[in-house]
Amino acid sequence: MSYASSRAWALKETFRGFRQNFSLFSLATFLSALALSIPLFISTIFYELAEPIRQIPTSVEITVFTKSGTDMEKLSKAVAEIETIERVSLVPKDEAIRSLNEHLGLKDKAVKHNPLPDILIATVSSSTSPAGVDAAAGRIEKIEGVDMLAYETDWREKLDALSNAARLGLLCLGIVVLTLVMLVVAASIRLTTLSVQPQMKALYLFGASPSFAMRPIAWRGFILMMSASLGAIAITYAGLAVLGHPIATVARLYEVELALALPPVDWCAGFVIICSLIGYIIALLSAQDAWRKARR
Repeated sequence: MSYASSRAWALKETFRGFRQNFSLFSLATFLSALALSIPLFISTIFYELAEPIRQIPTSVEITVFTKSGTDMEKLSKAVAEIETIERVSLVPKDEAIRSLNEHLGLKDKAVKHNPLPDILIATVSSSTSPAGVDAAAGRIEKIEGVDMLAYETDWREKLDALSNAARLGLLCLGIVVLTLVMLVVAASIRLTTLSVQPQMKALYLFGASPSFAMRPIAWRGFILMMSASLGAIAITYAGLAVLGHPIATVARLYEVELALALPPVDWCAGFVIICSLIGYIIALLSAQDAWRKARR
């Protein structure tokens, strides 16, 4: 049989299998779509939350109180020369007292005497460890004109510990979810190949090659998972549409703009392609097992 005719037969046999076992293939597609929608939905939520989370400031700020008469420009340059300092901003004492009064609810009160000095805010790079922050603070404290420092690193250590625990927990959860999804998908595809054993036996007796016999089954797995992945995208879209408004409302309360949406088209296309290839591989492995049994 020629190359074209063998592929034409495989294509015809692929869709004949769909027609003969329509209910079985529909069930397998539905189960696979539900299973695939779980990691897709979770990853979409994290994808949308990633940008607002990255915008949360995690850098430690060192407040530098200066002595009276200090040359602030010279001091700013000296602080900025420290390798771990990302930026330095000057807060004049008038602005500092005004900010303090606003924080205390005294913004309408006139201040006759301002006890605050000029202040420098030295922002340490986010990649600097707590020990590095302490080292930078020690160097700043030795600069001429510095009166005292104020900074806090405990919250950063707690945040790092919480982030590491969250990453580990999400990794374990992801592994469990993906394992369950793969088991469901594999079982669904395997379910559709149970009825091909007599066909494999007949093809073997007629002298068909393994690739010729297994090709329709592999193609069915490819089409099944392609349909299931498209169904998973549709289910995820529906879920995001339901949750989108409530989540956006909560986000606005915290002055964060958040709109749930599917990942970009190229991501969705990649998801469909990967799922289709997985279906092809699993169906091909099932077909190989059926072929081995037919040869016995």
